[in-house]
This record gives sequence, C-alpha cells and structure tokens, in this order.
Amino acid sequence: MPVPKDTTMLKPDSKRFLVAMAEAEMEPKELAAKSGVSVNVVYTMRRGFYTKPKYLGAVARALSVKVADLIEDGIEGRH
Repeated sequence: MPVPKDTTMLKPDSKRFLVAMAEAEMEPKELAAKSGVSVNVVYTMRRGFYTKPKYLGAVARALSVKVADLIEDGIEGRH
C-alpha cells in the first residue's frame, strides 16, 4: 500500500536546489551555517526529499531565492 503524500511538507526539486547552490557558490556545510539548519537537512533537500516549510524558507533566504524557485510543484508566479 503506498504511503500517502504529506501535504504539510514541501518537495524540493533536486536540480533547482543544486543550481541555486551553485549560483550562490556555497557548499552544503556553508549553506547549513548561513541558514541555521543542520547539514543533514541541507542534504535531504539536495536529494529532493520532503522538507518542513520553515527549513526550506531559511535555506531559500540564505541562497537569496524564493521558496518557489526551489520546489518542484510548479507554483511559480503564485503568491
């Protein structure tokens, strides 16, 4: 039986996440330190696993991008 989708979390897009890290010229440890989240959370996001919105928000701020730029659900343009 499939596991139901957790609608309280967001799914980062792995490629978008890596591109944002590359544009910011940051390594996972640097990003974790700047955003205030653990390195494990950064690696989890980088792999595209569901993440709590507050962590994704902190990382997006540290990367100077919008949260919508990092997720795969295609909500760009919505506010």
